Amino acid sequence: MNSKELLENLNNAYDEYHYPADFLNQYNIMECLAERNGIDTFLVQDREEAKYIAKCYYKERLKIDIKKDILSELFYDGLPKHIGTFENDIMYVAVREYIEGQTLDEYAFLNDLSENEIKKICVKICDILGTLHHRKNPIIHRDIKPQNIIIRPDGGVALIDFDIAREYQSGSDTDTIFIGTVAYAPPEQYGFSQTDARTDIYSLGILLRFLLTGSTRENKNIKVYRPLEKIIEKCTAFDPKDRFDDVDDIKKALLKANPKSQGIKIVSITAGIILCAGLLLFGGIKIYQKITYSPFSDDAIPAYMSDEERINDAVSYMKEKYDTDLFDEIDDIATIGDLREIMISIYGLDRDYVYGINMDMPQESDEYFLPWGWDNAQTIDRDIMVYAAVKAYDPSIVADWSSLKDDDGHYPGVRVAVSFAEDTGILTGVNRPGDLTIGDVALILANTDRVFESKKQ
Repeated sequence: MNSKELLENLNNAYDEYHYPADFLNQYNIMECLAERNGIDTFLVQDREEAKYIAKCYYKERLKIDIKKDILSELFYDGLPKHIGTFENDIMYVAVREYIEGQTLDEYAFLNDLSENEIKKICVKICDILGTLHHRKNPIIHRDIKPQNIIIRPDGGVALIDFDIAREYQSGSDTDTIFIGTVAYAPPEQYGFSQTDARTDIYSLGILLRFLLTGSTRENKNIKVYRPLEKIIEKCTAFDPKDRFDDVDDIKKALLKANPKSQGIKIVSITAGIILCAGLLLFGGIKIYQKITYSPFSDDAIPAYMSDEERINDAVSYMKEKYDTDLFDEIDDIATIGDLREIMISIYGLDRDYVYGINMDMPQESDEYFLPWGWDNAQTIDRDIMVYAAVKAYDPSIVADWSSLKDDDGHYPGVRVAVSFAEDTGILTGVNRPGDLTIGDVALILANTDRVFESKKQ
């Protein structure tokens, strides 16, 4: 059977379900994309083989009042264009533009998005929602989620699936029915009050959390840049009165949040404090160094070394042993992206394993090197680096939690790794708790390498 006969058979099969005849005459049904709540979604093709989306609404089964395609009066690049409508006694069909691209959940999974990339996507979503919300009769989408957002090949963003979108009715206290995606739906969508623009704002906050952490649920163990966390908290407040009133306010807050500039500020302040402390202690250190210093031997590191000397030694050690220049920029702040490249280039770990993002709760998994859904721009603190270093040499250590007697709120694999590091000397000379430099990373890795090399002897 050729493709033409296959299409004819498919169209004939749908005739018995009473799809409008003029619709079937004009379009070939290519594929059923979804069937739910009295709505069939098809990929269709016209006689010139152009693709479209057909939304087919069963009048008897559907509780939503359909008078016309809600997209017929909307003209914006981020929205699918209305093409035409068809109707009979049983069904109403709306044909809309087919938008090429990937859904946002697929795009986020396949691309290790930085915080700035996530911000840009959410800003574009704000622009689309502004077009809907700022109309004389505002349109509320009511199903904002990654699966309903398309990232075009050129990076553009589009919002699709207007099956449950509605115009805001100022005289109504509640909606008549709950329809939506549970993880992204605000309380009022369960019937507590009428949905308005703040309903989409709530869902946008959940979407932002998902992109940053890999989960729709709040998780205190996953660090999020504080200004972005505050945006999420305000968007997802239980009471709509406590949320942002307008998506334009969210857009302004997103543009104002700048993780990179904040990181530079923190580094500058930290460097100033360290410099002052160093000047005060300089005299005492020099005296102590003369008393306790012992030179290198073939199989030992010095009894005393300054922080700078330890880091320089560690960088030289890693460079000579692994023939790498990854640690040359000693004073740069290290990121998760740096850590991932180190694990691939030096330790030979699989790229998919290292770059894989756990979309559920943080947990050990054979599929992911890091249990957290962090992007490459995330800075590294001491305990996380220790966890990664120990796991690179012996994953069984961080996976064995049998020694833990209590729960102090920190991820158990990290606590086990830090305890191992304290017992074996891996933390020797590591004095910075957070925002490690490339040099600090080299020091932890060199110490870990020496510890495991000594275990072989």
